[in-house]
Amino acid sequence: MRIKMYPAQNGDAFLLSTDKTNILIDGGYARTFHSYIRPDLEEITNRDGCLNLVIVTHIDADHIGGIIYFLLNNDSKTKNVSIKEIWHNSLRSLTSVNEAQLSLEDFEVINSINKRGHPKKLKAVSNYDEISANQGSTLASLIHAGGYVWNDGDGTKSVCIDNVQHKLFQDGFVKVLTPSKDRLENLIKSWKRDLRRYGFTGSINSNQAIDDAFELNFEHKDEVQVKGKKLISSGRMANFKDIYKQDTSITNGSSIATIIELNGIRLLMLADAWAEDILKELIKVESQGESMMFDAIKISHHGSNYNTSPELLSLVDAPIYLISSNGSKHNHPDIELLRAIVDREASFLRTLYFNYSTPESREIMDFQTTTGATFIVEENATDWIEIIKE
Repeated sequence: MRIKMYPAQNGDAFLLSTDKTNILIDGGYARTFHSYIRPDLEEITNRDGCLNLVIVTHIDADHIGGIIYFLLNNDSKTKNVSIKEIWHNSLRSLTSVNEAQLSLEDFEVINSINKRGHPKKLKAVSNYDEISANQGSTLASLIHAGGYVWNDGDGTKSVCIDNVQHKLFQDGFVKVLTPSKDRLENLIKSWKRDLRRYGFTGSINSNQAIDDAFELNFEHKDEVQVKGKKLISSGRMANFKDIYKQDTSITNGSSIATIIELNGIRLLMLADAWAEDILKELIKVESQGESMMFDAIKISHHGSNYNTSPELLSLVDAPIYLISSNGSKHNHPDIELLRAIVDREASFLRTLYFNYSTPESREIMDFQTTTGATFIVEENATDWIEIIKE
């Protein structure tokens, strides 16, 4: 199996490929898709392949922008990339569909949200390609208009451990680890609070206008995870167990995290998920006889100290770690987590792949483990990474 980690700025974009299956997970920003992902999808199409699954892990601008741009330019007239199914949890997936008319006051609230359009950071590659909500270009509206198979149907089911949770391919499968229904309900509660604050009084059940507003509202949310104070002075190291604290971002908590197995190669793709939720599900998986040694692990939330707990690190391991971030938001990745990953006893060599060179990726190169474990660092790792089953 091959995996490519695209230069998605502070976001995520991954393409997994075998001779039978191709899976795109997130798309970074529009520029990510235009400059880097598109050529690979054209190559897949030229050999009569398809995208067997597109996973949009959660509603954050740094994950969905490239997918929006992709679908905006993959319409019925110009469609050249076949997509067998898309996983994306929109309002349509989380509430009942209700096309009832809004009151004039509630319509004005929804309309004002939609008029804002996408945040500026979702602007595409030129003024001509600018992503505009006036074109019906929210992700939910594009999936619906394109007639794609959506969450194993028409998008009215959610992808979570309590609903759509598994997909089979010719050479493997995808298993959902998160979110739970509770985490998705937290997202709805947050949306309700926002609407009430805006003066909306009616039902929030799904229709196209409200679906658009739901997505755009979360794109604009600036849920800044404040970085902890720098705890390391010259020549000293903070104990990761002492500084870890749980992520509280509701959108991160709604992330679709997965185990993906293709050709016998097992990946742990953690999106921006909460460590506690991942740990809970992996303990269940382990109890069913599955190994917690993976062939590669995509670290949650760009290597944040708040999304990989010491307990999770004590359960899982892999010879390959993937860290996606240019450090432009929240200064991810965090050096304390990187040290904790490599400073565990192991009989094998770990390789940390970074899609950018950051101060932390350079600092970890010089770290001396206390356990004797060995590791190497690969920066600017945006070419195909071949994963071979030992």
